[in-house]
Order: sequence, then C-alpha cells, then structure tokens
Amino acid sequence: MGTEEIMGEISCQEIQEMIDGMLGGQSFSFMEYLSEIVQGKMPVSFTDFFQAMFQGITGSLVQERKLYFSLVFIAVIGAVLSNFSKLLQGKQVAETAFYALYLLFFSIMLSVFLQTSQVAEQTLERLLDFMKVLSPAYFIAMGFTESAVSAGAYYEFTLVLIMLVQMVLVKFAFPAIQVFFLLRMADQLSGREMFSKMAELVEDIVNFVMKTMFGLMMGLNVVQGLILPVTSKLQTSSVVKLSSMIPGVGNVVSSVTSTVLCAGTLVKNAVGITGILVVVLYCGVPLLRLVISRFLFQLMGAVVQPVSDKRLVACFSAAKESIRMLVYALSTGSMMFVVSITIISTMTNG
Repeated sequence: MGTEEIMGEISCQEIQEMIDGMLGGQSFSFMEYLSEIVQGKMPVSFTDFFQAMFQGITGSLVQERKLYFSLVFIAVIGAVLSNFSKLLQGKQVAETAFYALYLLFFSIMLSVFLQTSQVAEQTLERLLDFMKVLSPAYFIAMGFTESAVSAGAYYEFTLVLIMLVQMVLVKFAFPAIQVFFLLRMADQLSGREMFSKMAELVEDIVNFVMKTMFGLMMGLNVVQGLILPVTSKLQTSSVVKLSSMIPGVGNVVSSVTSTVLCAGTLVKNAVGITGILVVVLYCGVPLLRLVISRFLFQLMGAVVQPVSDKRLVACFSAAKESIRMLVYALSTGSMMFVVSITIISTMTNG
C-alpha cells in the first residue's frame, strides 16, 4: 500500500465543503494541496497569499471607514461644543452637551467594536468546526504509521482541546472582553472613575485564564508526545519482528509493512501541513484586520487628544485595549491547534 492508497482511505469531501465555506471565493483544493505536499512540492504561492490577505483587509476597512471618520468628527465637534458651552452658559450646559454627544459617540463606538468582536468570535467558531472535520482524516492517516496504537488517545485529546477552546474562549473570554469594553466606556460618563478597578479585574482574569489554558494544554501535548509514540512504536516493532520470522514470506511481509508505515507517516504529515495552511489562510485576514483596527483606534486617540475632551480620548484607549484582548484570544485559539498539529506530527514521525 502506497501514498495514493492511503490518501484514498481519507474522506476529504466534508473537509473541502468546510474549506469552501471558510475561504469563500478563494480556490483551495484540499486534495490537490495534499498531493503536492506528498510529492515534495511547495503548493503555496506567496504572491497569491499576500494578495488574498490584502484584498480581505482593504475590503473590510472600506466598509468601516465611515464609522471611523464619524468617531473623529464627533470627538472634534464635541470639543468645540463643550468649550463654547462653557463660555456662554456655564458648566451645567457644558455637561449636558457632553452627555448628549457622548451617547452618539458611544453608539457608534459600540457598533464598531461589536462588529470587530463578532469577526473574531465567528472566525474561532468556524475554526473549531474545521478542526472537527480535519481530525478524523488526520488520525486515520496516523493509523498507517508506527504510532497507530496511540492515534485513538491523540484523537480524544484533540476533541478535549476543541471543547476546551470553545468553553474558555468562545463562551467565556469573548463575552468577558465585551464586558471589559462596556465597563471602560461607562467609566467615562462621570467625572470620577467608578468601574476602572472592575475593568482591571476582568482583564486580569481573562489573561490569566487564557495563559493557563495555553500552558496546560501545550504541556499535556508534550507529555503525551514523549510517552505515547514510544509505547506505540514498541508494539508496532514487535508485530513487524514477529511477521519477519514467518518462514518463506517473513522478509516480504516485513518489507511491505515498513513501506506502508513510511507512506503513512508521509501522508499523515502532509494532512497536518495542509491543515496548518488552511488555519493560517483563514485566520490571517481576521487577525491582521484586528491589529489594524487597534492601530486605527490608537491613531485616532493620538490625533484628537490635543483638542478633544479627555473622556472621549479615554474611549479610544478602551477600544484599543479591548481589541488587543481580542487579538490575543483569537491568536491563542489558532496557535493552540497549529502547535498541537506540529507537536503531534513531530513526535509521531518515528
């Protein structure tokens, strides 16, 4: 049995349907990429890769540019209105004007942030769905390697990893980041800080939970990689040696078995590399979009600071910090799968 026969045992239809839904109009044939990697070719065109990412980022920014301009415009108008109100009517009118303006500013800021947060959350949810359909194909290919015995344990670990990412990041981290943003925004309604400590507490809890999850799962991954492949290889080697002792056909059986194990390792690694490529292609655009959005909020805060009210400037800082947490959560979720595939592939190469 060679690489083509092993690849024929892998069902790629569901994987391809998931990829088509994730990447949209981008043409990515899972089977073609898998075949080229098995043949030792480089299937990725870096020019097309960066072009696709550039188009995705510019398309999203064009849709949101009006909202960004509106935020800057309101911040500048708010400064002018507040200063004139102080000169003509006194402090009470100035505060009333600020609150009215702040409600409009808050609604636009909230709309921009919720769109950005939804992008990160949907990206991670679709990534989890992709890993659910990729895992069976990957571990079926592992069944033809020296680590066939440990494939079941790795599959169970991957399912636990998917469940943990969904519970910690999708169900906890993203809602907590939204609460952090709302606390920081609400803190600017009064002249004194009322929710700053609560916001700091939420931020510390989210960061601690994500770091703990990443460290724990990667540690378990390494420990499994040090033990399971050795046990599996020992059992497989015993079977190969026993089969080689069969009179007359022992050498042939041993040679065929070694060929199958080598071909299985090649296909298994190719499936892992193709899966990593899909993760990078799919998560690259949302991550860069979040990074650029964070930079834009930081830039807007720096531009309006000399003329605008300090509370409006603090809102830009709140959005910047909230998006930074979104970037950290999305990158943590995607890197957990990339690193897990890399560790499993490396440890099970025999």
